[in-house]
Amino acid sequence: MKRFLSLFAVTALLGILSGCRGDGLQMSYRSADISTTPDEHVVLAGFAAREKLSDGIHIPLKTHALVLKDASGEKVCLISNDLMEISPAISDTIRQMIAERSGLALDHILMHNIHTHSAPRSGGNSVRTGGTNRAWKERMFEAVTANAVAAIDGAFAPFTLETGKAVTSINGNRCEKEEGPVDHDVYVARFLQKGKPAVSIINLACHPVCMGPGSLLLSSDYSGVCRRYLTEAWGGEVFQLTGAAGNMDPALGPKKVEYAEECGKCLADSLIGMTFTKVPSKGLLRLVNHEVDLPFQIDSVTAEAVARHADSLAATARTVFPRFADDVMGWKEEILARFEEGPVPSKLRYHLHGLDIDGVIFFFSDGEPFCEYQMEARAAFPERTVFFAGYTNGQNSYLPSEHAYQVRKGYEYEIEQMHVYIKAPYPLSERMPSTYREGVIDTIRETIESE
Repeated sequence: MKRFLSLFAVTALLGILSGCRGDGLQMSYRSADISTTPDEHVVLAGFAAREKLSDGIHIPLKTHALVLKDASGEKVCLISNDLMEISPAISDTIRQMIAERSGLALDHILMHNIHTHSAPRSGGNSVRTGGTNRAWKERMFEAVTANAVAAIDGAFAPFTLETGKAVTSINGNRCEKEEGPVDHDVYVARFLQKGKPAVSIINLACHPVCMGPGSLLLSSDYSGVCRRYLTEAWGGEVFQLTGAAGNMDPALGPKKVEYAEECGKCLADSLIGMTFTKVPSKGLLRLVNHEVDLPFQIDSVTAEAVARHADSLAATARTVFPRFADDVMGWKEEILARFEEGPVPSKLRYHLHGLDIDGVIFFFSDGEPFCEYQMEARAAFPERTVFFAGYTNGQNSYLPSEHAYQVRKGYEYEIEQMHVYIKAPYPLSERMPSTYREGVIDTIRETIESE
């Protein structure tokens, strides 16, 4: 009788454990090519000094879609594209296309771009009718959308999550070199199925700009090189979430394709063989979406203030852009035209997102935050593993740190001039860092508290 009861108890326990596994999270993943065709020559993004069209492909560009689902059927779609940047308007257009085709709520779709400067431009004159990038842009829209919808509507399966942390030497402060703030930490999340990596995510603060303006090759830069080595070593797919890289470049600055190969291999070597910690399965999936309004240098942006600022900037600013004065006048015309259409906001709205996956926090922000925000966020929650990704759901500004505003020299573009090129109505205030930092911390805190 006792033997029967023991066997019954074991059987019941196994049944309970099996039911618990059924309450865990599940995933679906897809990737697709978003490169140019062999006979296309396009305008590449990111370097004003680059004058010629692309002339080949170093590493094909990809779009990745990882969709997570909890026991209730709630889904979150995380996309990472091997692109430089896309505007908030373009990002919203693609996300809306995905939402309409899949039925997934728009605010449950997060679209990140790794910020490689060797990807085609997705805005400007080159994508207008007859432009060199027009056909590519239309294909890119469709490929990113179709790939995400396939993942959202695809077959889901359970996974085991594990995380690890390493240190790399490939990055450095791009404005202050040896003296400036730097974050060498690399975070990795691996999603395992049947004991083997299915998808791995690398999180690092470093501009993918090993290939400088002299390179005319399409590429995901060091990120794609690292992915090549890790895919061979680990198996499965690998993609990157570029962290708070606003002031972080490859240590030796932009060079040629050989430097991308060197940095990618160095980064992969620092990750292969790293120790991973298994994340206990809780079936926990939480998404928090926040907005924060960042202050400009003046409290009320008016047409008169814009005109005065433009005239002063064009006459006095030092810049690396040879046509800067002309660019300022073009900015002035565009911003003044907005006043004729209606009110122009006197603050810059930013969108922040916290995603909790079984207790591991993934934070997302639009724009280009400086690395200090990433370091401060992790220091504020030392008991948690925090992945930090910028360049999500659109690129609308650099976000210099308090340190950058204090130093200023070397940060003139980020503080005083970049609003001209992102078409913001005015430069951000030195009060911005505290406002943004508070938004980051509040978003992560609410994400944790929602557990």
